[in-house]
Amino acid sequence: MDEIILKGVKVHNLKNVDLTLKKNQLIVFTGVSGSGKSSLAFDTIYTEGQRRYIESLSHHARRYLGDLPKPDLKKAEGITPTIAIEQKLQGKSPRSTVGTLTGIYDFFRILFAKIGVPYCPISGEIVQKQSKDKILQKLEKLPFKKRIYILAPLARQKKGEFKEDFADLLKKGYTRVRINQEFIDLTEPIYLDKKKAHDIDIVIDRLVLSEQDQSRLKESAHQALEIGKGSFSIYDPDSDEQTLFSEHAYSPKSNLFYEPLNPQDFSFNHPKGMCEMCHGIGTMYEFDLEKIMDLDLSISEDCCLISSSYDTVRYKNIYDNLARIYGFSVKTPWKKLSKEAQNVFLYGTKKKWTEMRFRHPHKNTRWMEYVQWKGVLFEAHKRLIKATSNLYQTKMHALMTLDICPSCKGSRIKPYPSACKLAKKTLHDLTSLALDELLDFFQTLQLSTEEKKIAEELLKKFKKGLLF
Repeated sequence: MDEIILKGVKVHNLKNVDLTLKKNQLIVFTGVSGSGKSSLAFDTIYTEGQRRYIESLSHHARRYLGDLPKPDLKKAEGITPTIAIEQKLQGKSPRSTVGTLTGIYDFFRILFAKIGVPYCPISGEIVQKQSKDKILQKLEKLPFKKRIYILAPLARQKKGEFKEDFADLLKKGYTRVRINQEFIDLTEPIYLDKKKAHDIDIVIDRLVLSEQDQSRLKESAHQALEIGKGSFSIYDPDSDEQTLFSEHAYSPKSNLFYEPLNPQDFSFNHPKGMCEMCHGIGTMYEFDLEKIMDLDLSISEDCCLISSSYDTVRYKNIYDNLARIYGFSVKTPWKKLSKEAQNVFLYGTKKKWTEMRFRHPHKNTRWMEYVQWKGVLFEAHKRLIKATSNLYQTKMHALMTLDICPSCKGSRIKPYPSACKLAKKTLHDLTSLALDELLDFFQTLQLSTEEKKIAEELLKKFKKGLLF
């Protein structure tokens, strides 16, 4: 029979309804609230189909399943056993995907953390392990008379009050820690919200670098490596700049150290892994360059509609410094500037801090500052977030379009984990594949004997999840 025929349906709000439905078609019931959509779909068709299916089973089976009541209707023909799929919102997070909701993405995170090959996002080369001796040799090249703190990581984005840890550190002779970028004396009462995640570093030593203190520096660094399980940082309180040193990963070309990767680093739902610009969304409302840039004007002529003006003392100095450091002129029309110069102006420098020389044009005073330059687009976003004027917000939003995040390029995670590869594919490459292509990739994946030992069971579960 190619049709479902219903006669005299009187379930709930339905008043003696007659209906004929074609099979093997997608049929949608629409109507205002209370018009009987659910009564017809679930309480009539679904219930009658289930009831007939249960009646076809043995008496023994029906004892355990129970009987369903017959819907209030005169006649029902052509109904076969039915299933009902409930509409359900799995979560309100804008970061949720099919992969996160089904748990498939968790397999990805663990797999990349265990057998992924880490690459430096700056140089593009595979990072290498670094010995203690090599790290200590690099410390010898630090300039004298520089004031530094040697920090060992205690916790990264971990929840808790850490009272026992602080008491234990005090017993061992450590007197200071840095909690969420703030230095605190351990002799003072410390109250942390146990429901919030915290970053905590132990201050191993504070010293001014000199030739006489080289042995002290090495001893403190060695101690920091032991406590930090292979990594520590040197913090410059004068410039607020921090340099990581790690036994786990080092890029010779970029001269950068990296911490070991763990599953949280590959999570766009966790602060440790999510892209700092788009907060793990992968897209963001960004200023449309065609709307904000006048190609014929120069930086000194305020070619960017949303940038701070060149006529202000601070930004004239910043733009002049950028031009000096990166070899371009602020008087060159925007369309004639190199791509590098345009990117530095729009998106900022790769360095966390840039030393800049400032001069006041009227007072003729000079000074030096370390500037964290993240680009005019970042500055404009910051002003927009703080803005209270509806008129200003409307004006700025008119200049924006939804686009792929320029920082993570849609990968949703930070640069270092995003650059990690498995069989020359990044995590973003694999999550962009269709399911059949993804399954084919893992069916043909070639692993070393050691990698098979680590990931064999995980891959079995992963493939099973893909086939589900």
